[in-house]
Amino acid sequence: MNKIQTLIFDLGGVLLNLKTEQEWLEEDLIPNFLPEKLHQLQRNNFFHQFEKGKVSEQDFIQQLKNIALNNEISEELIIQNWNSVLLEIPKYRVDLLKYLSEKYKLLLLSNTNSIHLKHIRMYVQQTFNEDILEAIFDTCYYSHEMGFRKPDKELYAFVMQEQQIKPGEVLFLDDKAENLIEPQKLGWQTMRVNFNKLSINDVEYLL
Repeated sequence: MNKIQTLIFDLGGVLLNLKTEQEWLEEDLIPNFLPEKLHQLQRNNFFHQFEKGKVSEQDFIQQLKNIALNNEISEELIIQNWNSVLLEIPKYRVDLLKYLSEKYKLLLLSNTNSIHLKHIRMYVQQTFNEDILEAIFDTCYYSHEMGFRKPDKELYAFVMQEQQIKPGEVLFLDDKAENLIEPQKLGWQTMRVNFNKLSINDVEYLL
């Protein structure tokens, strides 16, 4: 095994705790939006397109307004329901990242969207008094800014080329198995992290 030089972290479910998709649906989405219309948008890859930056914020909000149970629903409530999947980043993970950043290049690679990212940036600023993601990571890659999302192979290839990463010297940590397949084909070392469970025990051998 080559010596690891670069660590690439997923954000949601790894560093940032999330509600499960089922909890999010049952607690926040289905009570406010027509379930069949939600599933139809999902089948049509509407949410994936938003994560790729192919749908504007205003078009996204308008689409959710069109399928809302309450015709008078406000834009603020739509955004609140959409962001309700996002929970917290435990301080021990921030401390762990800071420690790892002294030994490794750290990159962030996240499937996200502009509405979620605004909320996350506001949250970390209020909680940690700085944008810890920008402060700790050498580069943050967000799907909606790149036009690709995991598991698109083009996304991993772009990161590898831009960062001049040697395949065997990178470790990619993600909570979804399907996101690890293409990196493995590129020669990356990978680690599947249990959803919302990243702890020092998972990376103890890197310390």
